[in-house]
Amino acid sequence: SKATVSVLNWFNVELSMKMKMHRMALLALVAANHVAAQADGNPHGWDRKRRCDHTDYTPKCGGCEGAGGIPFGDKNEAIHLTTCEVVSADPKGLAPPPRKPVWGTSFTAKDVSEILIGPKNDPFCFNAFPSNSSEGNLCYRYDKGTQTVDWKAGDNADGMFIDTTLTSPPFGKIQSKILHQGPSMWIVNHFPWYALGIHQCVCVDVKQGGDPATPAVYPVQYNWTDQMFFIAREKIGVEYINADGSLDVQTLDHWAFGPHHVWARPGTGDIVRMYQPFNGLQVFPHGNLNTTVDTTPFRDIPPALCKKGGATFRINCDDNGRPKPKSAKKAVNQLADAQPASGGEITRAKSMPGKAYRGESFADMSNTLNKWLTAHPAFAKGTAAATKPCEEMTAKEIQQLQAMLYLARDADLDAIYQDAKDNRRLRHSIDDLVARWGGLGDALDASGDADAAAAAIHRDGHCHEAVMWWVHHVSEDMKMVLSSTPITIPLLPQATHSAVCAGAIEGAETVTKRVCKVYQEQVTCQSCHSNALPPAHGFLRAL
Repeated sequence: SKATVSVLNWFNVELSMKMKMHRMALLALVAANHVAAQADGNPHGWDRKRRCDHTDYTPKCGGCEGAGGIPFGDKNEAIHLTTCEVVSADPKGLAPPPRKPVWGTSFTAKDVSEILIGPKNDPFCFNAFPSNSSEGNLCYRYDKGTQTVDWKAGDNADGMFIDTTLTSPPFGKIQSKILHQGPSMWIVNHFPWYALGIHQCVCVDVKQGGDPATPAVYPVQYNWTDQMFFIAREKIGVEYINADGSLDVQTLDHWAFGPHHVWARPGTGDIVRMYQPFNGLQVFPHGNLNTTVDTTPFRDIPPALCKKGGATFRINCDDNGRPKPKSAKKAVNQLADAQPASGGEITRAKSMPGKAYRGESFADMSNTLNKWLTAHPAFAKGTAAATKPCEEMTAKEIQQLQAMLYLARDADLDAIYQDAKDNRRLRHSIDDLVARWGGLGDALDASGDADAAAAAIHRDGHCHEAVMWWVHHVSEDMKMVLSSTPITIPLLPQATHSAVCAGAIEGAETVTKRVCKVYQEQVTCQSCHSNALPPAHGFLRAL
């Protein structure tokens, strides 16, 4: 059952195993994934600035064509094009003379930035990885880190190590360390604070496209750039180098093979920039000829976190940290996303709660809903999930939970609430929420004991909101997915702060007033779950 997979696997295993597995081949596995010119028909109609394949374009690609830039969407104009000026398209007489880009046998490249491009297979681009076609909707993701290559042919010590930070709004930053040696790959992820800050290791024997019938994928060949052809010496704007975001104009030699373009320093072949229109952009601000290599990561193979007793989550790893004897494709399929909301859940989202889910007062409503909450199978004996009284949790703990639930939410459910202007709708992005949480937290810390009541209101508001997200935004299958993780859901507090907040909101600007404004937005349960009625309408309780 898919409900046996943890949410951390759900939101990042596909990302790691597929995207990370192929990102190292972003512009390098030319022989395996080469697309001859417009073999895919250039379905998005990109012009020759954004795409110009070296083969079969008529007229032939010239200087500055296919230089691209920072893409962010499929439309031709959805790209921040770089600047480019041809110095000379004739390699003869150039000083220093052009030299083909050098990948090399051993190097360390720091501060490498890239935009990863791949087919969009899910709303959040978890499954995006470079493909040999630009067909369909594409994903565009940014990450930054260090790449280390140590290729020692013949002694089985060849490999690539990547230490990177993946930035994926609204999901934040995920620290990843990737080791690729021979046909095997290990991806060790360190999740951010809102994902419990835990480690995860994925072990996989890499196959082309994840298909067990295809050959194994090894680390990038040291001489793959020998296939490239000189296009021109150019003055080109290089992205991600200047702190202010401006382009760093450099004179570089432009080389190409198929849709793959590389810009290298004249005379040395030191790679600075690589671009492939439907695989991505990579920038090596310090080049890639630093042959000083820290071989420590290669001595930790398999990584200790991938072995028994290591990372909290070990995916497809045996006790010794080696990939289990199964195909990469099967491993990926086993770790597919949890099921979306069912038809019954969609129907519930469009309706109001029945009598069994209502209370005669605020406290009775909380007690009633808490009984339903604790009776859910996600909290049955044998699961890792638990509930806890709201007053036994801190606001920050509940915020961490909420950020996790935000990741696990079902977008179809929220779409129903948004269309109906339902109080259950999510009102802010995770970035806005984290900023607001931080601001209120700082204000409460600064106020000290003087606003102890405000701190309680702050915490209780988060409890109400977290329970609402869990019940109304997380699918039943995902609830069971989450139940395999050490996640704690707060119980609804029985006390209401309505009276205090009514007075505070009418008064001067204080921390309590700020907290109460948020509290009113968070405590929406009573609008549907309270059985309170207008005077003389008690007869309706029997209905």
